[in-house]
Amino acid sequence: MFEQEMRVQAYQNMTFIAMCNRVGKEGSMDFAGESLVIDPEGRTVLKADDEEKLVTCDLDLSEARREKERRPFLSLRRPEMYR
Repeated sequence: MFEQEMRVQAYQNMTFIAMCNRVGKEGSMDFAGESLVIDPEGRTVLKADDEEKLVTCDLDLSEARREKERRPFLSLRRPEMYR
């Protein structure tokens, strides 16, 4: 569910999302890891496993701009209606 929620947020906001999650155990709590990076179209670019490690990836930030041009619905917002 965690990954699906992040994919929806990236798509709706037309931006990259990087989300980290710790791994291991603390007390009775198990942490799953699976940190991830999602692109503006909601696709998973990188997904870590449940082992502790440093993961990196290269991003073309112009993808977000192109996606906003392709789907310009944010220009239809009416902030004056948010009150």
